[in-house]
Amino acid sequence: MIIASCMLRRTALAAAAMSLAACNMDVVNPGVIDASQFNPSGDAATLSLSAQSNFYKAYTGSAYWSAFFSSEAVPGVVRQETNDVGRRVATSATSDVGNAWSLLQRSLATNDLAAAALVKGPNAVNDINLARSYMNAGFSLVLIAETYCQGDILVGPPLTPAQMLDSASARFKQAVTIGAAAATAGVTEGTKVVNASNVGLARASLQKKDYAAASTYAALVPAAFVFNAVTVDDASNRALGNSTYAFDIGSNSIVVPDAYRALNDPRVPWKDALKKAQDTGLEYYQQLKYTGYATPMRVASGLEASYIAAEAQLQTGNSAAALALIAARRSANSQPAFTGTAAAAILSELMDQRAREFWLEMKHLGDWQRNPTATPYVGAAGSPFFKPIQGNFGTSTCLPVPASEIAANPNFPKT
Repeated sequence: MIIASCMLRRTALAAAAMSLAACNMDVVNPGVIDASQFNPSGDAATLSLSAQSNFYKAYTGSAYWSAFFSSEAVPGVVRQETNDVGRRVATSATSDVGNAWSLLQRSLATNDLAAAALVKGPNAVNDINLARSYMNAGFSLVLIAETYCQGDILVGPPLTPAQMLDSASARFKQAVTIGAAAATAGVTEGTKVVNASNVGLARASLQKKDYAAASTYAALVPAAFVFNAVTVDDASNRALGNSTYAFDIGSNSIVVPDAYRALNDPRVPWKDALKKAQDTGLEYYQQLKYTGYATPMRVASGLEASYIAAEAQLQTGNSAAALALIAARRSANSQPAFTGTAAAAILSELMDQRAREFWLEMKHLGDWQRNPTATPYVGAAGSPFFKPIQGNFGTSTCLPVPASEIAANPNFPKT
């Protein structure tokens, strides 16, 4: 991956954000961009790919926090702050709520700042580097919106999840327009950016329960399409690797819950590692979806688009797509035929298949927020946590904004 040692200075705020996010990213750098001599044409790829590497790191480094919070995984750790996230009782003062926040905000800031610089270039209308930055900023915003109770953009005012999703959609639309122009100009990656951004638009629309838009965008994505976060196995720089795998393998930290182990589904691979987790209490049932630093993590796909379209149509009274998808996915994974006919039963089954399909891909939390009674395998509020000594699950449905952001952002009210 190509990394610039410093990005273009736009304003005092931008310079500060870029100093944090782009000037010391621990990635091998074959070249340097001098801010005073930045060239939107010649340096565009370096700038955009630098920001994209931040998105890949943010995605693979946030997935396990989302998994802990939505009961896709059990924290096998001793650390109390991590258990509080998994038990859904964390507060803004809980230090671990800032881990995913800092990664996702860094990704958002660097991709937004890259886009702001590249949009001034002479070839902005079909610049694949600009399209890529808009796309990655869009995904960063979606992930913040589905994970946190509030968000902000470049130290701006607090935004609701719906406002963050709207901001994501605006960036995805830019990525689609510019990516399509790049594809017309012969840039192969343009088509990938268009397809991924249409999945992003469908996902953001579904989360807002704009079912017509979700179905429309999803229908544009080819069934075989896949967009992955690419990772690298570099012993000298583990920051380039799959961060979920790194967190797990480093200390036996991600434990597969009973409910997922009982599925006996190839989409949820695991093994009994025949040893204890870090906390010495839980058996270390190890996830096998990510088995190395170089294992990619799926961000968006035609399969996800098909689930989005099926859910959107089901919510508006048409169950045909959902039933067809359920039948296909059950058959492909050695499950007996589904026989339900009521809309509620079909939705529950669709969400069950989604939970298996996209396990540990940072989608289950958004599913639960959107369909709280139909989404399976989430610890019910008031029921015992996986570690009974910790108490019961709390009532939170999203992570609070970390205290560090509230304190440092002048636009957040201080209470």
